[in-house]
Amino acid sequence: MDITKEINILLSKSGAHPVLGFKHCQRVYHMARELSQHLTLDDEILYISAMLHDMGKYPNYSIPNVDHALRSKGIAANLFKKYNLEANKVNIILEAIEFHMHYSEPGNSDEAIYIRDANILDNLGNIGIMKIFSLVGQDELITSPEDALLRIQIFAEALPKKVYSKTGRRIAVKRREEIMRFLSGIKRQTSEYAWI
Repeated sequence: MDITKEINILLSKSGAHPVLGFKHCQRVYHMARELSQHLTLDDEILYISAMLHDMGKYPNYSIPNVDHALRSKGIAANLFKKYNLEANKVNIILEAIEFHMHYSEPGNSDEAIYIRDANILDNLGNIGIMKIFSLVGQDELITSPEDALLRIQIFAEALPKKVYSKTGRRIAVKRREEIMRFLSGIKRQTSEYAWI
């Protein structure tokens, strides 16, 4: 079995919420490619990093009180023992996985930077809104529509500042504007959120 097939099997058995699993990883991969199209990056590194970056978050692989990025890195490191990947590729993938979150500083490699930016951008704009509302009642921090609106607003204010690449920052501004239009419309249609 090749590594791509095994990663797909791991994802299918992960217990991930549909909005956070395979399709999120696919969006991160494609966004990282789009952001970095002016560079020549290793596509295998981008793909594997994107597909494994959240593995430690998913119910069937998470460990309580362990940061999911570090858990994902451990899962990836164990997986790589079965495959003959170049040591340099392994190091870059593990770095991209470890530093993919907005609360982390970007990694040193271009691949790590673009995976992180793509992951942040997936939490903004229309796709970010859809993801957060899909998690109402499924996430301990998003128990109600009001929680979802608050989280969306927090992300709109905080996340664009975390994007590192120039292209990513331009997209973050546009996605923030999408969120602000949405929030403005909801506010009008619900009497200042009173009818949510």
